[in-house]
Amino acid sequence: MKKLALLLVLAPLYAHGLAPFGLDWGEDVSRYGEVKRQGDELRVETHALPKSLSLANDYVLYADKQHGLLKVTMTSKIYGLYDDDYNQDFNFIKQSLMDSGYQTTEFISSEMSSYKCVLQGSCSGKRWYGFVGDGTNVALEQLAKTRQDAFIKLTFKAPKLLQIEAERENLKQLKQQDQMNSDRLAFD
Repeated sequence: MKKLALLLVLAPLYAHGLAPFGLDWGEDVSRYGEVKRQGDELRVETHALPKSLSLANDYVLYADKQHGLLKVTMTSKIYGLYDDDYNQDFNFIKQSLMDSGYQTTEFISSEMSSYKCVLQGSCSGKRWYGFVGDGTNVALEQLAKTRQDAFIKLTFKAPKLLQIEAERENLKQLKQQDQMNSDRLAFD
């Protein structure tokens, strides 16, 4: 049943270019809960969406006034760090995304047995990144919460957000170049 529910949530993404979980990129997020402002960013935390996942603990919707919904993050229930379900659910979500039309851009194997994870409890497990034809990007990650507990994080970014981020990065690089040029003139 869990597999069918996930396929129903993800299947429309590729066919219609929609946001996940029954949402639409650009829509007003205030209908899903209390809006919290962080600078220009609007944020809504919720436990339910039109098409929710059974393994989801909560969702965070990110938007701005001009563009509406731009990013959706789902965090799962808490798993034991080395539970079989933790890996099975990750692999199932990854395969469901691929079956829905997402193409892999990068896969990073688990670092759960690393020094950083074992002693500090701060680490990442498997990470899978992909995109779909309309430009929506997705990141699927296994993250440790403590030395014993972990969760799955699933983040979708709208094509518009990727464009905004690229523009910000270009502007940042231009400012850095201007600063370097200005610094060089100080020695003339």
